[in-house]
Amino acid sequence: MSTEERRALEAEFDALTARLGAVVPADRKAGVVSCCEELRRMTALVHRPRSPAVEPANVYSLKPTGSIRS
Repeated sequence: MSTEERRALEAEFDALTARLGAVVPADRKAGVVSCCEELRRMTALVHRPRSPAVEPANVYSLKPTGSIRS
């Protein structure tokens, strides 16, 4: 993330915490903003278009396939 993007993220973080009335101690703000940055990166990886072909093949049938023994 560039310096400009980092400043924009910090500004957005400040605006959101102010709107919520949340107080983040100054000594923890850098760590929290870094976590926000990482969460955005991971969210971008998860929320991208995927085709049905990449979905897991965990289809099963509830119909018995053989004889049932008691």
